[in-house]
Amino acid sequence: MNDIKTACLRDVIHDYIYFTVPQKSGEISEQAVVDSPWLQRLRRINQLQAAWMVYPCATHTRFQHSLGTMHLAGNMAYRLYDSFKKAFPNEYIPPEKNYVEELFRLAGLLHDVGHGPFGHLMDEVYTWKLYGKTHEDISAKVIRENLSHIIEKIDFSPHGYFTHKIKADDVIKFIKTPSDFSGYELWEQIFCKIMMGIYSVDIIDFLLRDKYYCGTKEFGDIDIKRLLGSTAVTTSGFSMDKDALPALKSFLNTRMSMFCHIYFNEKKELFESALGRLLPGIVKVMKIGNPYENIKKYFFVDDFALTSMLTLWARTETGQKKELGKQWEKIAVMRDTPDKLVLSGQKSYFTFVRKEELLTEEKIINNFRQNYKIKCPISVNIDTLDIRLQNVFVRFNDKLILKKEDNLKSISLYDSGSDTILGEEMNKVLQDIPVKFLLWQVFVPAKYSRRVQAVIKAESADGSDIAEAQMSLPLGPARWNEKKEKTEISNV
Repeated sequence: MNDIKTACLRDVIHDYIYFTVPQKSGEISEQAVVDSPWLQRLRRINQLQAAWMVYPCATHTRFQHSLGTMHLAGNMAYRLYDSFKKAFPNEYIPPEKNYVEELFRLAGLLHDVGHGPFGHLMDEVYTWKLYGKTHEDISAKVIRENLSHIIEKIDFSPHGYFTHKIKADDVIKFIKTPSDFSGYELWEQIFCKIMMGIYSVDIIDFLLRDKYYCGTKEFGDIDIKRLLGSTAVTTSGFSMDKDALPALKSFLNTRMSMFCHIYFNEKKELFESALGRLLPGIVKVMKIGNPYENIKKYFFVDDFALTSMLTLWARTETGQKKELGKQWEKIAVMRDTPDKLVLSGQKSYFTFVRKEELLTEEKIINNFRQNYKIKCPISVNIDTLDIRLQNVFVRFNDKLILKKEDNLKSISLYDSGSDTILGEEMNKVLQDIPVKFLLWQVFVPAKYSRRVQAVIKAESADGSDIAEAQMSLPLGPARWNEKKEKTEISNV
């Protein structure tokens, strides 16, 4: 690496991860970012929210994932640079190669720095719901206000020095998803897919890491070397060699399997639903307010601090704090949740579907009551995964059209043997992979669950085909161990 001194970390996914250290006295390097309080804080935030309650080994953190994403992002940016210069030799000249590498290493390292306790759950029930801010917004603010004085002094990557000055907003540009590419130079527009594309380094690392720590190796394989090694920049933009098609399909199928069995796991969703009810009250008692406006207070809120504090509240406090602590222990220690799952289903969409055509919470509740004559309170959880575009592979014959019409999730397919860009007819090879995948779950209060499950089981045995047709989705009673009860539908 051009005699640049680095520190080395052992990693279960990538074997070795390197980061730069000062080459001389007083020099600023990646080590200063890694050792900063905001990065070290990520050691105390779990990568998979409450998944550790279901998968005991899933205690890996945002810190590990950030290091892995840095590693992949830098490698990919460094590889793509030469192919970009070859595709566009006389125009759209990017900055120095080492600068581009370092810019993406920092983007990978800092992309999750704004996460709060329980990750995306905090976004869903608090920061976004109450203040219209996401962890990406908070990440951007943390970088500008707390880390810019470090990253803007870095002038070398693992491969060598550069003269182009790194700016905080340049790092943020590859962390916050843009609404469009206006204001982006062509190299930025293409390289943006490293962090946000259909097989972004962020997604690759968390899939591999989550799969490893959950112990679910059976959910497919991701061939990093083939996938990233077959990616290049051509005159049609961000492109993949056709020989990597099996690796792409395997990646997409693995992502869908992980979505079904890990990220939307029924027990995990029960725990997170219960925690989601507690979080706003906890943060209110802690007087955090708007995290975006109270960054200093937000810094001290992480998984470890919050769970330790709740345990302490249950034993030493009174009033609301004691009640919140007791509720936490009921969930985390006794594994008791206020709701139980009674029904779940899924649907795959193989063509583009408008948002208003998707299944809604209201429709599920109405059909559920109509099919099973259930009167008790019902809550519904719906999640969707955009697996791919209807047309992933695009072909741009003109640089101006590429600049205007390209988007984050599309790529071009090329034949490295003949050095030609393939046509959009190649999209047919992905036709067996859904464009969008939807999962839904129906919950009822725990005290009604056994009776509701008995009703569903009886109705499904008598006429499940009718029920499935009415719901327009494949239905399946949730798994349960309780003995079937003889129950009048009208009593539920």
